[in-house]
Amino acid sequence: MPPAISSIARWLRRRLTEDGRYAMSTSVRNWRLALPLCALFLPCTSLAQHPPLLRHFVAGVEERYRASLQIKAESHSVTTETIEAKTYVTPLVATAGIRLAWNIRRKIALVQSDGSALIEEHSTPPGTPCQLTDPMVDPALQKSLAEFCADMSKESTLHYMESPRGAVQESEAAVVLPLGESGPPLLALWLRRAVHPSAILPVMPFEVGASAQHSLRPENSAMKNAYGSETTEWLDALGETPAAMLHVVQHLAWKSSADSAGIEATKASASRPPRAETFFADSLTTLSLLDGAVLRASRTATRTEAHELEPVSGLPDRPDFSSKLTITVTLERVP
Repeated sequence: MPPAISSIARWLRRRLTEDGRYAMSTSVRNWRLALPLCALFLPCTSLAQHPPLLRHFVAGVEERYRASLQIKAESHSVTTETIEAKTYVTPLVATAGIRLAWNIRRKIALVQSDGSALIEEHSTPPGTPCQLTDPMVDPALQKSLAEFCADMSKESTLHYMESPRGAVQESEAAVVLPLGESGPPLLALWLRRAVHPSAILPVMPFEVGASAQHSLRPENSAMKNAYGSETTEWLDALGETPAAMLHVVQHLAWKSSADSAGIEATKASASRPPRAETFFADSLTTLSLLDGAVLRASRTATRTEAHELEPVSGLPDRPDFSSKLTITVTLERVP
């Protein structure tokens, strides 16, 4: 495969000693046989595009990973108090966080003629319970995160088909753990995919430094006015194994009507300004150029919400409320 060959050449050049001779490490000796091929293909790489990078599955192979997850929630609001015709405003900040880890074993059960594979993925908690990383100010938030942590810590086995480009089709309906978001649950859906040690591979030709960007216009009825973009970029990666890093950044912004559930539909609540919401995701995944497998990954997503509260007598402007929920997933392949 030309992408792998050119990457091997770059890897070998980085291992040159000061006098121009190849360092005779064990790893370099293993790759010396690739030098004639590199010399054959390198002169023409500037004239021809590489094909897109694809995953190559081999039946019976097992992949093992260490995974970790961190969630941090925070909200900003105010309380007001009127004393002798004067209104005093006190900021309120609530934060909460959890951290947990687990082990993943992926077995490639079979490979179909189109290159897709049936994967058995088994997740096992290491025995350490979820850790609370921030003081819980809001009892409802504490309860919600505790329930989420308990569900994520359960031992589980999944079966799904994965295509050479990384598209996943699960054999059963996916269970999306709620995170207390207003609809649509973008963070929960993102997390469902982010914990898998795989990646959606771009269709653009592979070349370190290649990038592409396109606009995002969701068709969801609750996000008719949403706008955003997705940027994909291939970066070089250091290491003993020829590899490249896939960097994907996604951003969405939209305005949604205020949630009036449980609130009397008064004229004041009906005129409440819409919520300004954003979703931002940044994923950096290191992939082997030998078979396209994930070597390590760091994936973060954030959802924010901001809106004005009911008017308060004595204040010229409505007080503001904002919230932010951040999720970070890390994956590391282990022997």
